[in-house]
Amino acid sequence: VATRVPDPWGDVGGDVLYAVATFVLVVLVAPRVRPLVAGAVALGWCWAVEALQATGVAAAVNDAVPPAAWLLGSTFAVRDLVCYLVGVALACAVDAGVGARSATPRRPRTSG
Repeated sequence: VATRVPDPWGDVGGDVLYAVATFVLVVLVAPRVRPLVAGAVALGWCWAVEALQATGVAAAVNDAVPPAAWLLGSTFAVRDLVCYLVGVALACAVDAGVGARSATPRRPRTSG
């Protein structure tokens, strides 16, 4: 029984979801932050983690603490940078849309 989505879709989807989850974590930690600021922080984190993979630091940490691989990943790929951007953009768009809807004043109902 297959338990993974086949590559490249599984890898791309995982990267997009990682970026969305990072965005959500930023918003949970700082709920009043604007979507673009949360997006910038999330994207900065994702790209920093990817940069660590390029330097070999992530591999060293993963060797010392194997569960860290869930957070730091293992292999640098330029495609991941784009996937993170897409994930954060989607999360920002949804957050901004939800925020705009909840900020719109509602007209009172009239009976009639």
